[in-house]
Formats: sequence, C-alpha cells, structure tokens
Amino acid sequence: MSFTKKVVTTYAKSLFQNLKENSISQQAEDYFNIGKITSVDPNKIIPDIYFIGEELLLIRSLLTSSKVIQQFFNNPTYSEGQKLNVIFSIFPGLTLSLQSFLKVLSERSHLSLLPEISEEYTKNLVAFRNSTKVKLFVASPLKENYSSSLLNTLKTLTKSNEIVLSAAYNPKLLGGIIIEYNSKSIDASILKEFSLFFNES
Repeated sequence: MSFTKKVVTTYAKSLFQNLKENSISQQAEDYFNIGKITSVDPNKIIPDIYFIGEELLLIRSLLTSSKVIQQFFNNPTYSEGQKLNVIFSIFPGLTLSLQSFLKVLSERSHLSLLPEISEEYTKNLVAFRNSTKVKLFVASPLKENYSSSLLNTLKTLTKSNEIVLSAAYNPKLLGGIIIEYNSKSIDASILKEFSLFFNES
C-alpha cells in the first residue's frame, strides 16, 4: 500500500469512526433526556454518517468535474486557504463537522486528496450498511415484475442487507446473466455454455 493510499484510508476511517461514535453517544443522550421529547436544539444535532457521505460526494464531483479545477487543487502555488475558500463559497451550507475536517486537510496541504477520501469513506459506509455493489449483465431488458425477486435473490447470494445494483445490456450474451460483486463473477450466460460446449468438442 502506497503512502498516499495509507493517508487517504486513515483520513476516511477517522472521519467515519468519529461521526459514528458521536452519533451513537448523541442518540443515547437524547434517549435518556426527557427535555428532548418536547424541544430539540437544531444546532446540537450531530450530522449522521450518511449526510457527510453525501457532502463528500458533492465535493468530489466538483474536484473531478474539469481539468481546470483539478489543476487548481493540485497546483502548490495556490495556497490551501484559497482552495478551501473555493469549496466554502461553492458549498456555503456544509455541516460544521465537514468544515472542521476540511480545515484539518487544509492545514496539512491535503485538500487535493478529497476525491480519494470520498471514495474510501463510501467504502466504509457501504460496509457499515452491509450493502453490496452488484453489476448485472443481461442479454435482454429485465421485466419489472422480476425486480423484487431478483433483489431478494441477490441479497441472499451476497449475504447483504442492501444491494446497489447497476445493470448493463449486452446482446452478445445470447441469454442468461452475468453477476459481478466483491471481485466475484458468476457467468450464467448462454454464450459461456456455447464456449464450454465447443471447447469440449
């Protein structure tokens, strides 16, 4: 693992763990505080791990949207303060937790790592939610009435609570499907059956 990858992983994991612990402690405090039943101070609500994930994805899309912006954030001649001001001016409503995190990155000259940090944070989030990304390749469009049974089958197959599904149409398969998840591939296509048949002959 490269040094940059270690730094990115550490940032994402630290942010995720801090938010998760703060959310759990806040929920416990609210549960035992009778005053919270009638009034909640919106300034004291700790943003949850999902909201921060969405904010990171927005910033990631900004930093990867054009070569000009990428060059700006990777250029050491611009100060980290200038880069931070650009983010804050485009996204003025960021949560205090993320603002603090961005300031730490700025102090350490690591704002350019935000796209990678966002990706790593999303991996932590996916693991926490016990969700799995599944790619599905089909020879013909799926019928709507298959959707619920397909998702239930994929949940059982991947042992996940949630499936993030992306489907692609590939008529060369002739029929059947190919399922890819967690670096695994299940090829149940007619094309594979034909290739196996001709290789045996």
